[in-house]
Amino acid sequence: MLRRWIVAVLVLSLAPVAMSLSSTAGSSAMPGRYIVVLNDSANADAVAGRATSLGATVDSLFGSINTLVVSLPLLRLGSLQHDPRVAFVTPDRPVRLLDNAAGTGATGGVPTGVMRIGAAPLAGVTGPARKAAVAIVDTGIMVRPELNVVGGYDCANDLLGDLLGGGGATPADNNGHGTHVAGIVAARDTGQGVVGVSPGSPLYAVRVFSSFGSGSLSNVICGLNWVAANAAKDNIKVVNMSLGGEGTDDGHCGTTDNDAFHAAVCRVTAAGVAVVVAAGNDGGDMAKTVPASYGETLAVTAMADFDGKPGGRFSGTSPCSTKGTDDTAASFSDYAAPASPDENHVIAAPGVCITSTWNDGKFKSISGTSMASPHVAGLVARCIDAGPCAGLGPAQVVAKMRADAAARPAVQGFLGDSHKPIAGKYYGDLADDTGY
Repeated sequence: MLRRWIVAVLVLSLAPVAMSLSSTAGSSAMPGRYIVVLNDSANADAVAGRATSLGATVDSLFGSINTLVVSLPLLRLGSLQHDPRVAFVTPDRPVRLLDNAAGTGATGGVPTGVMRIGAAPLAGVTGPARKAAVAIVDTGIMVRPELNVVGGYDCANDLLGDLLGGGGATPADNNGHGTHVAGIVAARDTGQGVVGVSPGSPLYAVRVFSSFGSGSLSNVICGLNWVAANAAKDNIKVVNMSLGGEGTDDGHCGTTDNDAFHAAVCRVTAAGVAVVVAAGNDGGDMAKTVPASYGETLAVTAMADFDGKPGGRFSGTSPCSTKGTDDTAASFSDYAAPASPDENHVIAAPGVCITSTWNDGKFKSISGTSMASPHVAGLVARCIDAGPCAGLGPAQVVAKMRADAAARPAVQGFLGDSHKPIAGKYYGDLADDTGY
């Protein structure tokens, strides 16, 4: 059974004290910011009271995983750290968006990525809304006619973004990344733009990055907390995270390597939400990147497709002038090491020169595993609504998606899949809509 984690984020007013911390934090830790995970039986309100008595200011208390955000003088940190209700302390650290290359403005009906995974436009996409909701943990979503944005939550405290975009109940997107991801998942056909994988699916904008694309682990944990708390009420079945940072998977939901991010991901999957994530854009082994290396996620690598068709026959210029070869693994995409645990939760999707909605009301083509991940998130929502994935738990959804991808005929795959592997690199098989 999944352990119940209570998480507290500490914002220290002085430099950090010396302490033993997990190596997963790497050198990118944010000085002065720590995440404190409490023991199972701890009462978050009681710990908040203790922190206040030590001179802390409790800035926020989040619901489902009881996350406290407090400011605490350095000299009082040790007292809280040695409180018997505290399980471990780990640094807060930056996370980054996983788009790889900017492109040009573009339009054009059904994008090549949607065609390539076989997700033909659904009949009646302008009619009744789809039911399975997708939470986009990103830069927010700009409300526009193509997108069925039904709500959201702001964990980024982006005051500049609110001034520029209005803020409100639905966090605005003043970066563009989140709106692009949202369009890939669920853009409706308005006759003037693009169509997503699951047109009309309800979308929740969970903003964890600022207008400048900056964000921290504590922001993301806040977003995951909101998803876990509202999943049942709002029928949120999928969360997409096109983001990443340094880290590894301990195989135990972060309990042995002091990983609060992993604990939060496990809490979300325990709430029945499938977690779809970008594999990473470093062109290396995803075992060094989180959340992609977490075994509970469905990690999506990127492949190149410029015409929406198998066979690798496209020889023209892609809409965003991206270099690459049709129907091959993207050179920037992270991958799983063959025969590693990561091989068991990897799948591929188009991620090169993907056209989708942008926050200026227009359309843009960009590349990255950030663009591959929402193809699969939309496919999961579509599968749940159609029936084949209805009632399945997150682990079963991962298995279903991967099995359907593996069942593709070899001629429909790409260079780098299981039929045509690249030595030392496992990208998974291409996601496939098998009738749903």
